[in-house]
Amino acid sequence: MIGARARTRAQSGVPARLLFCALALAAAIARPAAAQAPRFPDDWLGDWSGTLTTVSAPDSVRNRIPLTLRIAREDTGSALTWRTVFNADTVRGLRDYRLIVRDAARGRYATDERNAILLDETLIAGSLISVFQVGERMLESRYTLRGDTLTHDVTWWSTTPTSVHRGAGANAEEGAEIRTFRVEGRQKAVMTRVRGPRAP
Repeated sequence: MIGARARTRAQSGVPARLLFCALALAAAIARPAAAQAPRFPDDWLGDWSGTLTTVSAPDSVRNRIPLTLRIAREDTGSALTWRTVFNADTVRGLRDYRLIVRDAARGRYATDERNAILLDETLIAGSLISVFQVGERMLESRYTLRGDTLTHDVTWWSTTPTSVHRGAGANAEEGAEIRTFRVEGRQKAVMTRVRGPRAP
């Protein structure tokens, strides 16, 4: 059908190549543009506000707490202010952390809790992720930005495995020991941007 129209218009004085270019341009304009991935840290800077929800399996909500987060560049350029306030309590609810840049090209950062604790962070596929152990509990912390919504998802589990297996046969991880762990809880903070980037 398109070929027939092209021949008809070519015969009427419109070159077929020009018509093809016009059709390709129209298709490109009609096609929705791919969303650009957020740039870290530029698109993350600013003030954020939302609610932290703690959940036990399968879906028991233990609490909901309002929180705010400020992400800003420090004057030195070697770290970011990462200041969280829970429940509007700037004393007991304050977590005045810093995100240290170790090797931005390789996605390596560290959270400085200002109490002699440093947590390794990795920026991978648009998420800032850390995995750490506190006593007998393992935790995964994951920050992810999508548009003007920033989520902080924390999952934790006991370091004691619930079962240990060793595979046999096909697709058995070459006989490696496989340990499974039961997730004990999850916290998820969903925040929206209150205002854009600002100085610390």
